[in-house]
Amino acid sequence: MQWLSAQPLVDKFRNGTFEEAEVEPYFMAYMIFDAVVMAFALGDSNPMHVVTGLASVVITIFGVLHLKKQNGETFGRLFVVKYFCLGWVVSVRMLLLAIPAAVVLYAFAAIIGGRSALGPMGVLFTIGWEILFYWWLGKLIAQSNNSGDGDAGAVV
Repeated sequence: MQWLSAQPLVDKFRNGTFEEAEVEPYFMAYMIFDAVVMAFALGDSNPMHVVTGLASVVITIFGVLHLKKQNGETFGRLFVVKYFCLGWVVSVRMLLLAIPAAVVLYAFAAIIGGRSALGPMGVLFTIGWEILFYWWLGKLIAQSNNSGDGDAGAVV
C-alpha cells in the first residue's frame, strides 16, 4: 500500500497491472479515515458525540467487511463501483426515510424527557441508521452477484 508516493500506483494503472482486488487496503483506510474525521472533527466533543464517533468507526470497519463478504469475499468484482453506485441509491432512499424518522425521534424525545433525552436517543438512532445502511447496501451487492436464480431479482 502506498502512503505518500503515488508513482508505483500510477505505473500499475498505466501498465494495466493493477488488480481490482488490490483496492482493499486503500478502500478500508479511506473508509476508516472518513469515519474518524466525520466522528471527531465536526461538532462538540461531548460524551454523546464521542460514543457516536467510536461506534461509527467500529460500524464502518465491520460494515465494509460485511460488504466484502456480500461481494463474494473480495474487493474485486467491481466492489468499489458497486459501493458508490448502489450506495448512492441506498443513500437517497435513506434520506427519504430520514425525514419522517426525525419527526418521530423528536416527538418521542419530547414525550419522554425533552431535550435531555435527545442525546442518548440520537446515539442509538445514528448507530441503527449506519447499520441499516450497510445491511441494505450488502443486500443489493449480494443481489448484484447472483446469476439470476432465486430471489436475485427481488427489489430491496
